[in-house]
Amino acid sequence: MFARSSHTLLLALPLLSCVAAGSIVRVPRSPAKTNNSIVQLFEWPWDSVASECTSFLGPLGMDSLKKLYNFSSVTGDQWWTDYQPVSYILTSKRGNREQFASMVSTCSDAGVGIIVDVVLNHMTAGKGTGFAGSSYSKYNYPAVPYTASQFHYCAGAVAADISDYNNITNVRFCELDSLSDLAQGQPEVQASIAGYLKDLMSLGVTGFRVDASKHMEPEDLATIFSTVGGSPYYTQEVPRGGASTPAQYTSNGDVIEFGATAYAMNSFLGNSGATVSNMVTPDPMGPSWDLLDSNKANYIMANQDTERGTTSLNSNSPNNAYTLSAIFMLGFNYGTPTVYSGYDFTNFDIGAPQDSAGNTNKVTCFSNGFRCEHRWTAIANMNLFHNAVGTAKLTNVFVGTPQQVAFGRGSVGFLVINNDANTWSETWKTSLPAGTYCDVIHDTDSDPKTCSGTTYDVSSDGTFTASVSAYDALALYSGSSFYFLGSQRL
Repeated sequence: MFARSSHTLLLALPLLSCVAAGSIVRVPRSPAKTNNSIVQLFEWPWDSVASECTSFLGPLGMDSLKKLYNFSSVTGDQWWTDYQPVSYILTSKRGNREQFASMVSTCSDAGVGIIVDVVLNHMTAGKGTGFAGSSYSKYNYPAVPYTASQFHYCAGAVAADISDYNNITNVRFCELDSLSDLAQGQPEVQASIAGYLKDLMSLGVTGFRVDASKHMEPEDLATIFSTVGGSPYYTQEVPRGGASTPAQYTSNGDVIEFGATAYAMNSFLGNSGATVSNMVTPDPMGPSWDLLDSNKANYIMANQDTERGTTSLNSNSPNNAYTLSAIFMLGFNYGTPTVYSGYDFTNFDIGAPQDSAGNTNKVTCFSNGFRCEHRWTAIANMNLFHNAVGTAKLTNVFVGTPQQVAFGRGSVGFLVINNDANTWSETWKTSLPAGTYCDVIHDTDSDPKTCSGTTYDVSSDGTFTASVSAYDALALYSGSSFYFLGSQRL
C-alpha cells in the first residue's frame, strides 16, 4: 500500500546494460530448469501486456506477470487511485473485461501466468463515481454490494486511523489512510471477496498479490483463500515493523520480503557499513539475516511504493546500483524474484501517462516515460541465467574488496558483481564444465548462435580469467547455446 508524500524524484536510466527503443527480443537459449520469476509491469494497459507476453515475456521465459492494480476504482491521474476500489467490476483505466480476458488468454498461450493485485482490506476514503460508472460513498458500495455494517469502526461507533503499529488490533481494525476498512471476518464480506477472486480465476488468472495483507487477520485470509479453492499462487504484502509481522502470514502463501530488498539497498549503497560481500558470506541470506525462509519469500527488486520512498534502490540510484541489485536478485538462490518495470515520474503521486478520458496510454518501451527495466539487457538475460541454474546450491564464493563478490550456482552458472570503483581482475575457480561461454550481462545479440558480449574460456580445472569494470558484472551459464563442450554446441 502507499503513504502519501511530497517527495519528488526525477528518475533516469542507469548506464549499465540499458537498451534503446527497438531493442532486440531475447529468446531462451536452453530449456529452463525452473521458471518462477515474476515481472511487475506497473500500470500497463491490458492490450499492451498481451502484446508484451507474446513478443518478449513468453520467449524470455518469464513465468508470471504481476498486474499490480485493482479494477473499478476511484477516478484520477494519481497511481494510488488504483488502490481505492469502488466495486469488483472488471473495468479500469487499463481496459474492460473483454480486454482483460483476452490478455489473460494471450499471455497463457505464451506461457506467462497472470498474478492480479487485489485490494481486499479496504475500499475508498470518499465518495463519487468510479471508473466503471458505479456511484459510491464511504461505507456504501452498491455495485458489490457493501453497506455500512460491513466495515470496521475501531473507535466504537466511529472510524479512526491507525495510530499505533505496535497494537495488533489497531493495525488490523483501524483505517489505513482513512480508507474504509472492510470487516473480512463477516461471512457476507468473505463471500463477496471469494466471489471476486473466483471470477478472476474463471478467466485464467493464476495468482494474486494481496495488497495491505498486514492490515487483515491472517485467519480471515485463510478462510477466504479456502473458499476460493484451487491452487492459485498467493503473495502477501506485509511490510516489516510493528505487531503484525510477515511470519504470521506464511501459512497462507508467500510473503513479500521487504527485508531482502532493504538489505540489497543498504549493501549496494554501502549504508552503515553494509557491503555486497556480506550478503553472501559468511551466512548467505541465512538465519542471522532474520529473513523469511526462501521457500516463502517473494524477493522484490523494488515496487511502486519503495521506489518513491527510502526502502529500496531506484533507477536514480548512483553507480548502477539499481541494475546490479537486480542482477544479484536473479543470480542468487533466495526467494521467488520479482523484476520491477516502471515509468519516470517527477512527483510522488503521478500515474502512468493517460488520455483525456483517463485511460492509460499504450506502452511503447523506452518512450513516453516507460522505462521497461525488464527489457534492459542485463536484467532480461539474467532471467535466463535464473531459469538455467534453478535450485542449484551456492558454490565457489569469492570476495575481492567488501563490495566485490563472485559465486557459482552448482555446475551451471557463475556470477561476478563488482560494486566497487576499481576494476576487478581475477582468475576464478568455478564448477563449470570446460568450454567457451558468453557473458550474458553484455550480450545484446538476439541470434542464439552468436554472442555480442565477451566470451571466456573455462579450462578443464574450472578456472577462467577476466577483468570486470567498476560497477559492472559478468555472468556465465552452461545452458546458453553459446556454450561449447568439446566440439558440441549445447
